[in-house]
Amino acid sequence: MRIPRPSRIVSRLLCLVGPPSRARAGRTARPWLAPALAALAGVSGGASAQEIDKELLMHFAAKMAAKGQWREARFRWEQAADLDPGDPYLWNNLAVAAEALGEYTTARQHYERALQLAPQDPDIGDNARRNAYLLESLESRTEEPSPAPAGEAPRRPRGKRGKRLPVTVSLPVPARLDLTGYTSLLVAAFQVPEAERVDLSRELARYLRSQFRRHTSLEVLEVNPPPAIPEQRVEDLLANLEFWRHLGATHGADIIVSGRARFARRDASGFQDVDLISPATGQKVRQTRFVEQEEFSLEIELWYLDGRNGALLLRDRVQRTGVFGGTGNDALTALYELSDRMAGDLLGSVTLQHHQDLRVIFRG
Repeated sequence: MRIPRPSRIVSRLLCLVGPPSRARAGRTARPWLAPALAALAGVSGGASAQEIDKELLMHFAAKMAAKGQWREARFRWEQAADLDPGDPYLWNNLAVAAEALGEYTTARQHYERALQLAPQDPDIGDNARRNAYLLESLESRTEEPSPAPAGEAPRRPRGKRGKRLPVTVSLPVPARLDLTGYTSLLVAAFQVPEAERVDLSRELARYLRSQFRRHTSLEVLEVNPPPAIPEQRVEDLLANLEFWRHLGATHGADIIVSGRARFARRDASGFQDVDLISPATGQKVRQTRFVEQEEFSLEIELWYLDGRNGALLLRDRVQRTGVFGGTGNDALTALYELSDRMAGDLLGSVTLQHHQDLRVIFRG
């Protein structure tokens, strides 16, 4: 079989990857092409021009994916799939790209095709399982999406071990509540038990207002103190459409945020194994010592209500616990630290979030 000359291979690569973008105009293209050109060293001497094309495309696409340039990577993998539609590793890569771009249904279809072509491949199977778990989490939305626990993998097929590339993918998690059509937001008071030295309802209202201003385009109304809510059972209060409708009309709020919250502290002191540096030897030694510390917990149930008709739009619940060294910690400081830790979950109902997860792509 005739092997293309190096000059012809370079010309073919230039045709495949295309000219540099305008953003790169004025800079040399050599660093941009170097990773793909390096792939030539790994191409078999008996490879056809089509196989070389596919190999170069996969190497170049993997480089783009590692940089987070998923649209570019997908475009090149699609070109490679046109050359070899029976390659399961290409369909795996296209599935990962679809996930990174938020196209989860397309990703599932690509994973299904990849598994049909390579049903025993452990990496493709793990990717597909993680995708299925993510979809299940998004549908139930009872907790933050997280990867499925890794199962026992079958023996990896030979020939692909050195060409697999683990990547961390930032997966877009869409908001549960579509705010289209809403322009103004009011944070009302919260149902709270007595909290030590902290006006929990007022502090939560203040914190949530700042977060909604920062992360949404809504007009967040500054109403102090936050409007009180009736002391009713939760289910009765949420069914009290007339109250919420009146509250919305009074303050000109399209959407109202309220809820119930609990903030508590407890003594978490006890004996623990701690690592210390010996003053005599300078070595690290482990000793059991009594450690004074406190545990704070914050639990928030958020209600999103339509200020125009009083209807409940969404009900969400978030909880965090934190341990702070020493005793007599400032409760307000602990409250805001825990609030910051759960900010992503608090806003995940109404804003786009990103979830980091591990995937494996193939370079050729």
